[in-house]
Amino acid sequence: VLSLVVLLVTVYSLGMEVKGRSGHRLLCLAKGNVGVALLGKLLPQTGVFVGLALIGNVWLYGVLHFPLYSGPLPIIMASVLLVLASQGLGVFLFALVPWMRMAMSIASLWGVVSFSISGFTFPAMAMNPALQALNNLFPLRHYFLIYTNEALNGNPTMCIWTAYVALLCFALLPLPFVGRLKRVLLSHQYME
Repeated sequence: VLSLVVLLVTVYSLGMEVKGRSGHRLLCLAKGNVGVALLGKLLPQTGVFVGLALIGNVWLYGVLHFPLYSGPLPIIMASVLLVLASQGLGVFLFALVPWMRMAMSIASLWGVVSFSISGFTFPAMAMNPALQALNNLFPLRHYFLIYTNEALNGNPTMCIWTAYVALLCFALLPLPFVGRLKRVLLSHQYME
């Protein structure tokens, strides 16, 4: 659920810059650097969401004693990467579809479908091969792989390093689109 909330809040906060016509001011504060603007906009949210993830991990593994055979570090690292990956996907979706209403709809659909296609509700191994390939497009799938392999099975990180790389790739996904995002923040008009 945290991944879905992070995705939606990221898209919403960028959309509000366009809706409120404050994107230009945001970029002026960042001296025209869209990376600094994104960092200033999203870093406080990142802190809050990572804090919530850590509280959730302490609750699940410390208080409720869920199995955690790999120790706390891998699951903490995976939780931080999931937050960053969800934010990266949110920035990417907004840069791709800069209309807040449409971007929020796509983010909602993407987030909700991720519960099913990631293997939480139905085993991914039993899915159609096309869906098995598609489930790699969802950050939650890679987090789920880390969770099941490390926390539940106690496998070493080297067995599932590709899932960590995938989450990092989602976090870096907006990089090729920063120029487009800058244009959107400077000139895009909000449509009612």
